[in-house]
Amino acid sequence: MWEEAIALCKELAEQFELEVFDYDMLSQSLQKQQAKFYENIMKILRPKPDYFAVGYYGCGYPPFLRNKVFIHRGKEYERREDFQSHLMSQFPSAVRLNTTTLPGPDIRNSPMQDIQCFTVQPVLEIPPRLKNKPVPDQIIK
Repeated sequence: MWEEAIALCKELAEQFELEVFDYDMLSQSLQKQQAKFYENIMKILRPKPDYFAVGYYGCGYPPFLRNKVFIHRGKEYERREDFQSHLMSQFPSAVRLNTTTLPGPDIRNSPMQDIQCFTVQPVLEIPPRLKNKPVPDQIIK
C-alpha cells in the first residue's frame, strides 16, 4: 500500500520537475508526503493477510475454473470460515470438500461442482537486491 503510494509520488515528482516546473509544490507537499509514506512503512503495524488455496472441481464449472486451484489473498483479518462462506455464496450449488488432498477422478469428472478451500502459508522470497544486506524486516515484508 505505502509502496504503491511512493511509486506514484516519484512519478508525480518527475512531472513537477520536468513538465510543470512547480518546485514549490514539489518541495512543500509532494516530498513531505513521500517522506510520510516511508515513515509509515517503518512505524505502522500492518496485518498479515491469510492466503487460501481454492480448488474448483467437477464439470459443473466453466472451463476456465474447472479442475483448477487458485491462491486467493484474504482481506485483512479475514478468517477462513468467512472467506469460505463468501466463496460458497458465489457457488450455491457447490459441495464443500473437507480435505486438502487432490480429489480423485470421480470428483474431477463428475457433473457437479465441488469446492476445496484451505489456508496456505506463503513462502517469502527475498529479492536479490536485498540479500546479504542489513534490511529491516518491515521493508522485507
